[in-house]
Amino acid sequence: MLAGLWALAADAPADAAGIRPSEWPLTQFQAEQIWHISRGQGVTVAVIDSGVDAAHPDLKGQVLPGAGFLGAPRDDGRADISDDSHGTAIAGIIAGTGEADSGNGMTGLAPESKVLPVRVSTNGTAEPTAIAEGIKYAADHHAQVINISVGTTTPDPLLREAVTYALGKDAVIVASAGNEGQNGNPAMYPASFPGVINVTGTDSNGRFWPVSESSPRSTLAAPATGIYSANDRGQYVRADGTSYAAAYVSAAAALVRSAFPHLTAGQTIRRLISTAQRPGGSGHDDQYGYGLVNPLAALRAPATISGSGVNPLLSADPLGRHNTGTGIGWATGTGLGGALALSTAAAAWAVIRRRTGSSHTSRFHKQAALAPTPPRGAPRPAGKSSKSSKKKRKSRS
Repeated sequence: MLAGLWALAADAPADAAGIRPSEWPLTQFQAEQIWHISRGQGVTVAVIDSGVDAAHPDLKGQVLPGAGFLGAPRDDGRADISDDSHGTAIAGIIAGTGEADSGNGMTGLAPESKVLPVRVSTNGTAEPTAIAEGIKYAADHHAQVINISVGTTTPDPLLREAVTYALGKDAVIVASAGNEGQNGNPAMYPASFPGVINVTGTDSNGRFWPVSESSPRSTLAAPATGIYSANDRGQYVRADGTSYAAAYVSAAAALVRSAFPHLTAGQTIRRLISTAQRPGGSGHDDQYGYGLVNPLAALRAPATISGSGVNPLLSADPLGRHNTGTGIGWATGTGLGGALALSTAAAAWAVIRRRTGSSHTSRFHKQAALAPTPPRGAPRPAGKSSKSSKKKRKSRS
């Protein structure tokens, strides 16, 4: 099932003047200090999603020609044909320039990175085959970071193969954990594959968002509620979802890869997980993974923290502390043994999905709305909760 960002309402056009002050994650991350060290320059982040509106005022010049895998000829991914602006919102969080309305628009955490749009979904659904093709395309086109805010409950072998391929190309792969934490909390893929940063969600107080999925495979937590970003009509959305959390982690990875271009993907990941803020102390937690992502700490950490070039998420002990109780040991190895185990799991999931309904993928965000931006100094509106509906089962993370 594909989880994502559902547009619930089309209110009055958003006034860009209030978007920047409403971006609470930038305040939490101390973005102004981060940008003295790194702004993501020289790094390409692939957004595997619904395409990106390259004409948005805050994304002009940020979106490279990409590709589409939905059968449309000459599709370069630089338009968002979804009904909820999902890909555009993800891109805004990563690389928005904030240039709209005299510099008061949507600002991404890595505003000088570039976005490679890879269209694999529209209107909340995608096939694992298309996602797999998109991942390989991103790796072949030198994306240093690959953001995947879509997921499926089926560990499809083609999707696993694509992830392994991209990891072999030294890409940092970041994926949403999903938004079914209160509906069975099923494992989502590619987030749950070995080597992938599996991102869960938190609120503005750093508390775990209960809608977010969690598991022994969780890697990092990041902001997921009350998030403002760009939409495909030159305006803005406000929504909740682990889609957004993944985008913030992708931006953090871009910041690190820009500041330390000699680091491997594995060393970048180790910096991120070693410097994360751990609400429950040291070690691993199913809800927060290795902690709340802390890009400023990752950028300031000494060189020794980078460690070896191997991806730590392919190890039974990512932090090298012998945390035998973390439940992460299943992730060891990507060889024949691991492939065999995953094939067995895939067969089991296929049976489950046939019993429960659709097996296609969904994007991971919820409760989105066209955001009427408050004027400067006005109280910020609380995020609206949408009514439960069957459509939510096809929403992105």
